[in-house]
Amino acid sequence: MKIAHLIRRDFLTVDPYSGINAIKKQLLERSAIVVIDKYGQFYGVLTESDVVQNPRTLIIDCLTIKELIDSEDSIEDTILKMNAVKTEVFPVGENGNFIGLVFRNELYNFISEYNLELENVIKERTQAFEEAIATKDLMFSIIAHDLKSPFNVILGFTELLKDKLRSMDIEKSEKLISGMNSQARNTYNLLEDLLTWARDNSNKIGYNPVLCNISTICDEVISQIKDEAHMKDIAINSFHSSEVYAFADKNMVEVILRNLIVNAIKFTENHGEIEIYSMPVDEFIEITVSDNGIGIQEKDKTKLFKSDFNESKPGTANEKGSGLGLVICKRFIERNQGKIWIENKTEKGSTFKFTLPIYKEEIHNLQQKEVVNEEK
Repeated sequence: MKIAHLIRRDFLTVDPYSGINAIKKQLLERSAIVVIDKYGQFYGVLTESDVVQNPRTLIIDCLTIKELIDSEDSIEDTILKMNAVKTEVFPVGENGNFIGLVFRNELYNFISEYNLELENVIKERTQAFEEAIATKDLMFSIIAHDLKSPFNVILGFTELLKDKLRSMDIEKSEKLISGMNSQARNTYNLLEDLLTWARDNSNKIGYNPVLCNISTICDEVISQIKDEAHMKDIAINSFHSSEVYAFADKNMVEVILRNLIVNAIKFTENHGEIEIYSMPVDEFIEITVSDNGIGIQEKDKTKLFKSDFNESKPGTANEKGSGLGLVICKRFIERNQGKIWIENKTEKGSTFKFTLPIYKEEIHNLQQKEVVNEEK
């Protein structure tokens, strides 16, 4: 690391033939004064120790630091030279011309801050590396166990149908096919979470905020997963303000709502009920997904949004999960400048709430202008 960018250039100058007493006060205030004559000739740097060690009348007779060090010198070499001659300051030159001063305490402070910054960078990279390893291990764990297990069930069902379909009554066949369909849906949801998680961790999911009608998006998501709710005879009620829009990434909002609603279906018993509604709160839209299912234990609430938790409990119909759905929700919500939390319910069930920024035309126009300016 060179000393070039640590040079102090706001120095005081004095003529070499000036008297010491006239500048003692200024010397105490500044620790060092540059000695240059009226023709611009550099003579050296006067320090407090010079006055103590060489109590002379004229400044030129007191000078001990007369040689320039090069601005290309490293901080480490400069400190070693300062320690060797026991000085707190050195004059710095460029192509043989004086340009400024460097002080030992400032060099030490810089090294200390630089080392601290390096330590922080190392810690951050170590943490990122450990998270990457944990993510890889988690992915393999899900693939090896959570994905393999439902396929074994599906294979068992198909083997049974293949061997005994002709002798099996309609009701039993329908039951087996229904079980296969349920396992296939669970596996698909699992795979969807896994792929979304992998894409997000490899930074392949872009952030493109647009005008979002929460009511429309919610209806689209419910339409996609209505069969899962129908199989458990769960009613989904959705009601939203038609005049309030969010400014968020539409694809992320779909993933968030799908995960929260599927999660509610998973932990709600047959003939249960799920409610989804939204309302404006200050500068945000607050969206709620509430169910009357089995609920969440207080000790588990803080763990649900952590990727290292990964203890997805089976649903009321033994549905499997990756444990990543809520982690993905939290990431996507935070990328959209919102937050997610779980509210306590006095009765049965769980209530998840999250916020998204409200769409405001003046804010959107300002952001569009900023994008155009950046492109220019």
